[in-house]
Amino acid sequence: MSERASDGLDARDLIDLEQYPIVDLDAAAGRALVARCREELADDGALSLAGFLAPGITRALAAEARGLTPLAYDIEEEHTVYFAPAESGFAQDHPRRRLLRSFKGGVAYDRFPPGADLRRLYEWDGLKDFIAAVLGEKTLFRHGDPMAALNLNVFREGQNLNWHFDRTDFSVTLSLQSAEAGGEFEYMPSTRTPDDESYDRVARLIDGDAAGIERLAFAPGTLALFRGHYSLHRVAPVRGPRPRLAAALSYVREEGVTFTPYARRLFYGREVPA
Repeated sequence: MSERASDGLDARDLIDLEQYPIVDLDAAAGRALVARCREELADDGALSLAGFLAPGITRALAAEARGLTPLAYDIEEEHTVYFAPAESGFAQDHPRRRLLRSFKGGVAYDRFPPGADLRRLYEWDGLKDFIAAVLGEKTLFRHGDPMAALNLNVFREGQNLNWHFDRTDFSVTLSLQSAEAGGEFEYMPSTRTPDDESYDRVARLIDGDAAGIERLAFAPGTLALFRGHYSLHRVAPVRGPRPRLAAALSYVREEGVTFTPYARRLFYGREVPA
């Protein structure tokens, strides 16, 4: 297998369509797949589709991702689990004031070459429509920002994404390469609800109480959907020289969503696309 997975091929050829028949969602096999995925996602807000990439494709896409890692912009920051600065008006040990450290790298969408297989997969409407069907959305749009739409998340030795709640309802990630050790995706299902922030439960987890924590199966080639707005989650620190690589595919409910120049500068170190 060459490092180019899809010379002369369509994006659909990157996917194991025998196991995941997403091309025709109105067919019996497509409807059954969507129903199964919805049920799994509803159980605890997480869906893990192992072997989503066609046989042999994972290795090629991982090689493509490794070629992009020199373009990663590293971000190191302190934040609360709500991805906000510490809030006054709360006790010093309250989750709204507790600061955690995250340190990771990211390659922006505009750094992906036009012919990149990862870009080809993200820009295919068939994948977008499948994600929408699983989430029960009438339609979704690819993120409109030239930097934020598709990212490669890079976690090198010692890097991590600490405990947090997502600001968005859902996330979509594609695992490309596992670290030698560490780097697990850990989460606590339904940590909070719309009516109860469950501060005591959040505080216990920050203090190291592992009760109720689950791990999402995320072997290379796995497509994962996660509802992280109510479930506290993290990427554990990576150990060893091999980085953890995963593509983050951003879909939104409204067309034309973009980042502010400030957000671009914060996440990518620049305001203007390359």
